[in-house]
Amino acid sequence: MQLDPRGRVFGVDVEDRSGAVRPIVIKRFDAPRLFEQERGVLADWFARGGELLGGARVPELLAANASLQTLVMTRVAGAPVGDEGSENGELAELHRAAGRCLAALHQLPVADRDPMPLVQALARRHRAWSRACEQALAPPEQRVVRTLAPSPALFDGAVRVPCHRDFTPNNWLWDGRTLALVDFEHARLDLALVDLAKLVAASWHSDRSLELAFFEGYGRQLTTRERTQLRSALMLHGVASLAWGLRHQDSGFVALGRRALALAETWSPAD
Repeated sequence: MQLDPRGRVFGVDVEDRSGAVRPIVIKRFDAPRLFEQERGVLADWFARGGELLGGARVPELLAANASLQTLVMTRVAGAPVGDEGSENGELAELHRAAGRCLAALHQLPVADRDPMPLVQALARRHRAWSRACEQALAPPEQRVVRTLAPSPALFDGAVRVPCHRDFTPNNWLWDGRTLALVDFEHARLDLALVDLAKLVAASWHSDRSLELAFFEGYGRQLTTRERTQLRSALMLHGVASLAWGLRHQDSGFVALGRRALALAETWSPAD
């Protein structure tokens, strides 16, 4: 059974030696870097396999073939979800579960061995992505990109933590009670607020109650400094998406980039 529109992910039921049927996923990658990132995360961050991440399920790595750029992993229970409305607070409960999951992910004890300080890495991203789309930026967008640039004053002391880096409902599964998190090909150590920036652009901008539910699960509110850092992360998400969309002539990513830039200018926490 094909699980993605690009034909890279397939669900298969296999029979083990005892005769029991086990659902697995076979995932093929287009790029060695993405293969290695997901393999490393599943093998190292979740080394014991079958564990819950803040109450959420994650896949267990069963096999990896570097020459084929293919992973075999357990298929976690749940159906794809979206933000198309829900009765009886189910969508809010989903985001509450997502908050618990992300809090646990950000607290995993993974050492940062990157020699470049995070503040420098953020500044490099800003330069590269803003230059890649500067000709397409309207004057208000130029102002946002300039004023929310990741400065040493804003990000001094910021540290990398384990991040999913595509933490949106597109990569969540839900069975009505338990969340499952999938697709770790972009995951690596990064600024925690990178994960939240995608949620602002993907979900919270249209329903602030989901933001409130998320932070109930996350266990704490953002500090005043983190709120400004999140706006900067939103700006980076905007220029990255816009640059990618322009390069690949993808109108959806162009629209996402412009939406993220607009949100970066105006976002403040939900009351």
